Amino acid sequence: MNIIKDISKKSLNNSITASIGAFDGIHIGHQKILENIVKESLQNNTKSALITFNPIPKIYFSKKNFEILTINKKISLLKDYNLDYLILLRFNKKLISMSSKEFIEDLLINKINIKSLTVGDDFKFGFNQSGNINNLREYSSRGIFSLKVEEKHLLEGSRISSSLIRDAIIKNNFSLASKMLGRPYSISGKIMHGDKRGSKIGFPTANIKLKPNILLDGVYAVSTYINNKVYYGVANIGYKPTFNGNKYLFEAHILDFSKNIYGKRLEFNIFSKIRDTIKFNGIDELKKYINNDIDSVKIIFNIK
Repeated sequence: MNIIKDISKKSLNNSITASIGAFDGIHIGHQKILENIVKESLQNNTKSALITFNPIPKIYFSKKNFEILTINKKISLLKDYNLDYLILLRFNKKLISMSSKEFIEDLLINKINIKSLTVGDDFKFGFNQSGNINNLREYSSRGIFSLKVEEKHLLEGSRISSSLIRDAIIKNNFSLASKMLGRPYSISGKIMHGDKRGSKIGFPTANIKLKPNILLDGVYAVSTYINNKVYYGVANIGYKPTFNGNKYLFEAHILDFSKNIYGKRLEFNIFSKIRDTIKFNGIDELKKYINNDIDSVKIIFNIK
């Protein structure tokens, strides 16, 4: 998969079959679209592409939202679909200020060389979101490119969307979120050195640095695989108010594990939120709560 991070500096010579959208989460509806465009591209002797945004519009316009996937995790997942191109559009003032005509003609037609385009039924684009599928249909009716409009995908009769996945996560319904995603909801990254406070009080942690728009602050029950063996743990996500921390971190205390994993990339599946983040009065109170969190994790995972 060829990743293009700045399409303004490059025009594609191949005819392109693509879908465009935020694809936040790469949920099971997105997965079906990706499979379809790759299949269509092979049938029509074109190249397949996903055109998406970085950051996604929801994050750009509202810091209250959180990403379902980091960009690195999104790229990792997309590599499994045999796409020819991943085109990352920089979602910035320049892109936002483009008219709908510029977006279609300058970007989709002239730069990307689109021949077949798949969009959601609510896709909007251009300045003040003035463009919609009716604008795209005008070009499709003239034979410039073909257009497919995807309706919302369903799971057990209910609609699937990134907004509903995000809502399920907020409501601590990680089981529903994982069903819509088609995989466990997870956080991944390279394990980095921390301040060693956890080790000093008897609870060493595996630390991953995160952007502040990943998940919601709190303490979670998690699992991970290390050398093909599953381990369970309790993870704090956010800043560390007790120690006036200024780094937004994922810190997981992995139960019954003490090996050196610095520099290793791990993925942690999130199962349940245990509690909100609290500022403690001291180390003794912190240790008491961590022990309670571990007891909660053992109940959740039925660990004796």
